[in-house]
Amino acid sequence: MLLDTTQQLLVERIRDIGHPEAVRRFFGLLKELIDVVNLPNGDSRLAFTIRKDQKAITANVNFFWALRLVKPHRGEPEFWLTIKKSAQDQLTDFPEIDFSGVSQKSGYIAAVIGQSSAHLLYQPTVQQCWLDCLPELVETGKRGPHSARHNPDVYRAAEDEAFLSELIRLADDPSLGERHLNGHTVEEPGADYETPARNVPDNQPHNLILYGPPGTGKTHALQPYLRDGRASLITFHPAYGYEEFVEGIRPEVVGSQVSYKVRKGIFHKACLSAVQLAGYATLADCLNDSPDNRQRKLTQAPAHFLLIDEINRANIASVFGELITLLETDKRLGAEHELWLTLPYSQERFGVPTNLYIVGTMNTTDRSIALLDIALRRRFSFRELRPDPSVLPVVETVDLAQLLRTLNERIEYLLDRDHQLGHAYLLTVSTHAELCDVFRDRIIPLLQEYFFNDWARIQLVLGDNRTWGKEPDQRLIWVRKTYTSTATTNLFGDIPDTVDEVVSYEINPHLLAHEYEQVPPAAFVRIYQKSV
Repeated sequence: MLLDTTQQLLVERIRDIGHPEAVRRFFGLLKELIDVVNLPNGDSRLAFTIRKDQKAITANVNFFWALRLVKPHRGEPEFWLTIKKSAQDQLTDFPEIDFSGVSQKSGYIAAVIGQSSAHLLYQPTVQQCWLDCLPELVETGKRGPHSARHNPDVYRAAEDEAFLSELIRLADDPSLGERHLNGHTVEEPGADYETPARNVPDNQPHNLILYGPPGTGKTHALQPYLRDGRASLITFHPAYGYEEFVEGIRPEVVGSQVSYKVRKGIFHKACLSAVQLAGYATLADCLNDSPDNRQRKLTQAPAHFLLIDEINRANIASVFGELITLLETDKRLGAEHELWLTLPYSQERFGVPTNLYIVGTMNTTDRSIALLDIALRRRFSFRELRPDPSVLPVVETVDLAQLLRTLNERIEYLLDRDHQLGHAYLLTVSTHAELCDVFRDRIIPLLQEYFFNDWARIQLVLGDNRTWGKEPDQRLIWVRKTYTSTATTNLFGDIPDTVDEVVSYEINPHLLAHEYEQVPPAAFVRIYQKSV
């Protein structure tokens, strides 16, 4: 490899720092910084600098330190992450973190983390404090330009795994141990800290879809996974694709020039977060490790969850693309038959770590599981969440549990079980007025969607049909007018040949007008209790 001046300077500094693992961690963080600030190589607001008088590599945003890797005269390498001073209190629970001023008058401070505590670099609170600060640094446009100080090869090393590996090889000191070089896998030293044991719910499959009708608590079931901060959440939509989920090329405009850059999606970032919990700085580090060491680290690492709400609203086979095979438990990184592949845009190697768990929710009113791609169904476990009337109380003489059972039995008979109502529709109801609100704003509109323009069947569901025996003022759906032969003749002057008897309907006007005192509790009791 023929080095120019900037490359040679970078190699020398990597040699001065003297810790390849710390260097790889730094460049992994640097890649995150590049993705967040969204500035191209050479932008006047961005400078990656290497000072000759210090053993340090620094990422500057508008002349503020944003990220540094420093080798002090004594001691281990240190990572300096710039955060807002107001965020310092959030990190007081981590005694391993020291703090240092960035400048005398700025509102920022550096969180200093030694290599022996490098696992804290991926702690959610630490990451959030740092990542929240970066966009603010970009907007402080009072500084710059400083392109003359910028070393473009630092930027390149963050984006190009092969280039970084070659730089580390050239700076390598044999006393640090053997590494994976030029495609030959050899032993790499393990992480110098202990990872906590994996904490996952009992019987948790790697790929799980929770499915059921609306209101059965599918989204609510995702909340426990979010409590410890080791989870990524996304909601699918019909336009969502592989480029947003895994990686894709996005246009960027700088001045009058348009450039195109590969951007990582949430699935790629979730896999990166998972391997970072195992002590790796990047996915490349994980793949460069020996299989035995990789299996040990990933097996012991904490779990990271990717939560996908409304997973069936997107074309799932298209979103996952060629990665569908990598989702299988025995083909994940760290598993017995692990596989990885090369991504089409970045040409980077990629695999799905075994400590990543995918949990999706699926509303069966949108799409039955029978219509899902067979390859996807084979790789996911499915758990059905059904309406649970037992959690509902009695409210002002109305037995909400029996009310829900009756509504769902009628809906299942007239449609199917996938269109039933979940208990969440009635779970927060504690007064008659709230019950009226739920029927007016949620249940009746949903029934209108289920039985489009078929008011007679909506009446059957609500017990408003004449044979059920409700009094007229107890009905939620009223017959506004029945067009008999005489009424039709008066309307048209003659009876159209193709017109049968027509009935028009309306929602109880008192319900629509919020006049709930005119809607008796019996209107709901008589849904499930027939008049005698």
